[in-house]
Amino acid sequence: MPGHRATAAKCRLAILLGLSWIIFGLVGPAGAEVVNFKELLPFVDIKIPGWTMEGKPSGTTLKQGKVMVSEARVSFRAGDQTLEVIIMDFLGKAIPFLTGQQLQLESSEETVRTTEVQGFKAFETLRHQDKQGELNICVADRFWVKIDGEGIDNLEVLKNVVQQMDLKKLATLAK
Repeated sequence: MPGHRATAAKCRLAILLGLSWIIFGLVGPAGAEVVNFKELLPFVDIKIPGWTMEGKPSGTTLKQGKVMVSEARVSFRAGDQTLEVIIMDFLGKAIPFLTGQQLQLESSEETVRTTEVQGFKAFETLRHQDKQGELNICVADRFWVKIDGEGIDNLEVLKNVVQQMDLKKLATLAK
């Protein structure tokens, strides 16, 4: 379905542009540049035991005036379960929901809490009935690593994915 992929790519680019305008207020110092998506691709080109990568890792770097953002992403499948791994560089300061105090929320619908992954602040969410989860990690107060899972019963699969990633090496790209 080449038409579907092209439409999805255009939609992602529009979302990326929209997010970049939202993030504009968080943009780092003048003159700073985002890391090109090609430098981020190796961090999402990972092997996950029991999962099949769908397609190849892809990315985008957008520069429009003072707004700059790069992202790299990849998708995986294992039966009815899907995963998406995304790394974004938006010259951001800390991701807003990771700047405050510890948070923990548990309800019949979802569990949400702040945590730490490989020494970096993180935020995890599991929506029980929808079998959806996400793990958001702020790396070096600059990169946003997001792992989304669908068809999952717990967050362990997302935590296993991030163990395949070298977040400390990613942090060295923060200039």
